[in-house]
Amino acid sequence: MDDNPFADPNQVNPFMDPSVTQVSAQSTTVGAGLDEPYDPYAEPATVSVAPVISHQTIPAGPTGGGYSAPGSAGGGYGSSATPPAYGSSFNSQPPRQYGNEETMHKQKLVEDEFRKREEDLERREHQLRDEQKRLEDARVYGDRVPNFPPIPKFFPCTPCVYHNIDFDIPPEHQLTVRRVFYHWQFTVFCYLFNFLVCFGMICSLGTSAGSAFGLSLLFAGLFIPLSFLTWYRMLYNAVRQDSSMRYMLFFFVYGMQILISGIAALGINGGGFAGWITAFKTMEKNKVLGVLGIFVSLAWCLNCLIAVILIMQIHKTYRATGQSMEKASGEFAASAGSNRNIGQAVLRTL
Repeated sequence: MDDNPFADPNQVNPFMDPSVTQVSAQSTTVGAGLDEPYDPYAEPATVSVAPVISHQTIPAGPTGGGYSAPGSAGGGYGSSATPPAYGSSFNSQPPRQYGNEETMHKQKLVEDEFRKREEDLERREHQLRDEQKRLEDARVYGDRVPNFPPIPKFFPCTPCVYHNIDFDIPPEHQLTVRRVFYHWQFTVFCYLFNFLVCFGMICSLGTSAGSAFGLSLLFAGLFIPLSFLTWYRMLYNAVRQDSSMRYMLFFFVYGMQILISGIAALGINGGGFAGWITAFKTMEKNKVLGVLGIFVSLAWCLNCLIAVILIMQIHKTYRATGQSMEKASGEFAASAGSNRNIGQAVLRTL
């Protein structure tokens, strides 16, 4: 009599669902222990909890609509496609990071420090390279093989002196020595230019310009090597050896060079220099040679001006390095005492 004759044989009893019967069984098990006495030393009963079904976002159907029935082609619970994770379609931008300005400032400081260290390393590398070059030069030119003037190997003559400003001269004085060296080269140009103009005068004017040509040849052949040895080489060795005596000799000889440049610029007639006087007299007979003589006069004037400026600069360097007349006298006495002949000559004069 318990069977319902009108019930559908294919209908399923909703209370016989496995999830419902499991919860009912757990509730009975938990409630069964309420009438038993409490034992504080008994082990706690293990209660199993049914798994919690997480809520998931229901994807839209193929037509872009909202909810689609389960098992339909558009998705739903019966769809075979895996639904996206919860909240994946919201806030796709990365989370905002605070303190970016402070971090960027620290990073900039680190980059600046790294750049300074890199520059310092480059500077040290350059110094080490220069020092290595100096040591290499010292190894190669340890015996100071003469290399100036630079004469080709096939020429019968050989260089006379060893000349290397980068190796011999301290870095703080190299610019001054180079300027004096360039002035010596310009002086050589003035002597040669003067000789060429005087040679043109004797070719154009005849024997009346013979004395000027002969003296110009003598001055060019004599004063070019003497100027190198007496005042440029004197300054070179004075700076290299830090010698007050050589500084004093340089000032004396260089002053004579300034005087010679002034006389050459004046150009006394027949004196071997195509200066102002000779140039204007020559222009009456040959304008081309007269104009060339004016250029020679300007070159000697410029030479004299450069020499005056350089000797003033070198005198400042002489005072700044602690050189003096007393020190020069002491060096001269020491050098004279080391030479027996000079020492005896000084004793005879005394």
